[in-house]
Amino acid sequence: MKTSRLLLMFLVLLALGLLLAGLDLLPSVCRAAQGEYRTTHNRGHGMIEKITLSDAEWRKRLTPHQYEVMRERGTERPFSAQCWNPHGKGTFVCAACGLPLFESGSKFDSGTGWPSFTAAMGGDRVRIARDTSHGMIREEVVCARCDSHLGHVFPDGPPPTGLRYCMNGVALDLRQVEKATFAAGCFWGVQAAFDATPGVLQTAAGYTGGHVKDPSYEQVCMHTTGHAEAVEVEFDRAKVSYKELLDLFWKIHDPRQVGGQGPDLGDNYRSEIFTHSPEQRKEAEASKAAQERPGMRPIVTAITTAEVFYPAEDYHQHYKSAACGLPRR
Repeated sequence: MKTSRLLLMFLVLLALGLLLAGLDLLPSVCRAAQGEYRTTHNRGHGMIEKITLSDAEWRKRLTPHQYEVMRERGTERPFSAQCWNPHGKGTFVCAACGLPLFESGSKFDSGTGWPSFTAAMGGDRVRIARDTSHGMIREEVVCARCDSHLGHVFPDGPPPTGLRYCMNGVALDLRQVEKATFAAGCFWGVQAAFDATPGVLQTAAGYTGGHVKDPSYEQVCMHTTGHAEAVEVEFDRAKVSYKELLDLFWKIHDPRQVGGQGPDLGDNYRSEIFTHSPEQRKEAEASKAAQERPGMRPIVTAITTAEVFYPAEDYHQHYKSAACGLPRR
């Protein structure tokens, strides 16, 4: 009799546990399939600089329909958005703040009438939140920079992720986004300069150009990794050109100083341009040649092909220290 009661109690507890687990089944599936948004890695989370506006400012920035969807968590009608099935290539950015979110290569036709993607871009650009509205349990997708509602993610997508990011088309803009990477001494001041440039959508401070995988700040400072402190810039080519970014690069540091910048000495503070395409290399070489002046020390800036970029620790992102970097020439 005692054994029967214990068995019954065990079965009741087991059923209760399964019930509670079932209530959170969908989020668990999505978290397992897309682990980068639940990562415990100690860097990359601070790459996204938050934007906070008042309700009045959001209403001024967005159309009434965009405001309803993105700030009031509404849903557009299927097949109604201009970008639900575009054939153009590029990067889909948040319509509210311009943060790059999805590459066009991850887009697929889900047959739902809403733009659908298999994966978001890396760097914690979207935030996943539990949504229990309308009597359902779903995973809401929110822009990590401005907290605008984008849509939902479901575990019924195609390989390789098995996910379907079902987005509101009105919440996205298709842009021609390009990457540029620069090393010009301490990355705090360099990042601040590019952050303030119109047309720049996102920046990240980090390490590149070396041979050590996923280095820490302390390792880079020991001058044994070969890495430089650098800033990766994502920019909208329709609003700012690569040439304009190069012009800014030359202005914010001394490209003639060997072995560092100002009081910051060492190979990790070197001047270097990391190019992402043959076109960028050609333009960078021409820009460097134009900086040479008779009677002045030669430009020591290296121009190399961009390799793996490792984001720096969170406390280095968007630091904006006035004590870092040289004054503009």
